[in-house]
Amino acid sequence: MSYAPEQTPNIIDDVMRDVWIREDLDAIDIYFHPDAKFHGRIRDTILNRDEFRDWVAQFQSMASITSFKRVFTVEGADGRFGHVIEGALSSHSSGKTGLLMGMFFDRVQNGVIVESYANADLMNFFETTGAVPENAMLLMLAGATLT
Repeated sequence: MSYAPEQTPNIIDDVMRDVWIREDLDAIDIYFHPDAKFHGRIRDTILNRDEFRDWVAQFQSMASITSFKRVFTVEGADGRFGHVIEGALSSHSSGKTGLLMGMFFDRVQNGVIVESYANADLMNFFETTGAVPENAMLLMLAGATLT
């Protein structure tokens, strides 16, 4: 599938629908260039497309994104876009649900994503899946006042 320049924000909706909601890992090959670079999923690490596929599979082994909403998109120059996305999250182990918020910055070239930066609220993901206790974020506020 290829996107005309005016359609490139739609690629994010398609990625969310096919890769995340439908959990179709093969769709990664459709939407991302073979040499795509993925920043921000693992600290200080740039993933290639195969590593990104493995990361997605690990995420999906613990929880599913059942729906999403692209809150807004900002278009930049040279096929660059910024997105804020809300996703409904459902844990496979605990059955709990939560909200996953993320900011994504992508560069689209010739109808596919060639570079992607992500910053998501993974603490909420881990709280929802039961990997950390609820309100664990408070543990990271050492030295800061809450009022």
